[in-house]
Amino acid sequence: MKVMLVDDEPLALQFLETQLHSIGDFTIVGAYGSARGLMGKIKEMRPELLFLDIKIGAVNGIELAATIQEEHPDLPIVFVTGFHEYAVQAFELNALDYIVKPIQKDRISKTIQRLNKDVRKNDSQAPILIECMPALQFIQNGTALPVQWRTSKAKEIFCYLLHNAELPVRKDILIETFWEEKELEKAFTQLYSTIYVIRKTLAASLPSLSLSSMDQCYKLQLGNAIVDADKWQSRLKRMPSMSQESLADYRELLREYKGDYFSLEGYTWAETVQRQLKELWYKTAAQVAKHLEELYAYEEAISLYIQMQSNHPYTAHSYIRLMHLYDALGESGEVVSQYEGLKLMLEKEYDVTPEEEVMEWYESWRMRHM
Repeated sequence: MKVMLVDDEPLALQFLETQLHSIGDFTIVGAYGSARGLMGKIKEMRPELLFLDIKIGAVNGIELAATIQEEHPDLPIVFVTGFHEYAVQAFELNALDYIVKPIQKDRISKTIQRLNKDVRKNDSQAPILIECMPALQFIQNGTALPVQWRTSKAKEIFCYLLHNAELPVRKDILIETFWEEKELEKAFTQLYSTIYVIRKTLAASLPSLSLSSMDQCYKLQLGNAIVDADKWQSRLKRMPSMSQESLADYRELLREYKGDYFSLEGYTWAETVQRQLKELWYKTAAQVAKHLEELYAYEEAISLYIQMQSNHPYTAHSYIRLMHLYDALGESGEVVSQYEGLKLMLEKEYDVTPEEEVMEWYESWRMRHM
């Protein structure tokens, strides 16, 4: 941990530095006897903890701390002083601690313990990103949470409740969806057992989520968690019109689509939303690719159309656009390859031939190049 010390008593500075080294792995990024230039030093050194004397020559440490917190609200500050009368003011500033001189080693240890407790608390309260694209995963502070599901049924029913998050889901709908072949009494017994497992899993690994029961319904409440599919759709709705200025944002949005909704889980009840999201992605990608064509960025457009074709192999649009782009680049072999691929796909999947306009274009192109 990087620590900065400010105290106008040289012996106090030296003693505090020695005590910190004796109780933990601390890097002293600055030990200063005055407040001169302190704001710049904090910005440059980026300390994770600041010990600050309340009286630094003529400088009022309380007022200085208020200024520091305006620019660095996440920097914990520990006030050090020989007087008790500033305690109330110190804690009104939400200081981490207030230590009265002479400083004792065990007192500093308590301060560090308080800091570590606050860090753990903040970590546990950090929002969770629930990924459903392409599989269920929970991300907090950039790290995947190791959530263990006792049964695959418990995991799937959690996903179904997540699919309907913040909405009541009737128990009989759950029975019909997941235990239709069971006797009603046995089905309800298994439902209640599965809900118990889900609640135990949430309590152990995802305490910010809760599962309530009322009026023969269950409701999954997300707290501060965010679902990636909802986040992606929300961002898409807020996007400005396609332009050269917004192009980078659109391309980033396409990259954020990491896979189809629950596609790796294989849940049939998710297929409608999965299809809707896939179509939204393709429609957005088509807009981006068209704009790239208009900017004569043919290589980039081709790369995107290839990705579109890979994700949507049964859509003719990408084959046709690739034929035109490869023609513009003089790559005759690729034009033929795309046309033959289009014919094969349409015959195999739909038992049809390419549209007359496409065949006429290709025949005209072939007469000129072959």
